[in-house]
Amino acid sequence: MGYSHLASISSGRLVLVAGQAPFNADGEVVGKGDFAAQFRQVWENLRTAVEGAGGSPRDYATLTMYVTDVDAYHEHRKEIGASYRAIFGKHFPAITLVQVSGLYNPDCMVEVSGLAVID
Repeated sequence: MGYSHLASISSGRLVLVAGQAPFNADGEVVGKGDFAAQFRQVWENLRTAVEGAGGSPRDYATLTMYVTDVDAYHEHRKEIGASYRAIFGKHFPAITLVQVSGLYNPDCMVEVSGLAVID
């Protein structure tokens, strides 16, 4: 299914990454109305965040995905999976998917937070 039920941490520096929404560097929402495009931007933002802390996307131990429409997630999961693998490769941390009624910005349909362990 493309995720792991467990992440075991034995050493390293914990880096907690707050929810990343589909904002570009100018603070604009990317992919308004396009679920897959918003996930692509969020994966990029997660990479930027962990690289800023000296790590890589493969250092994520957990991800929590908040979506406003689980059905849309399922409809676009192939596109979402492809954009995920472009950033994370075949690294699958422990992942939780939660449907929410709304996010900080009403144009956002996706937000993902994570915990990385950087050696």
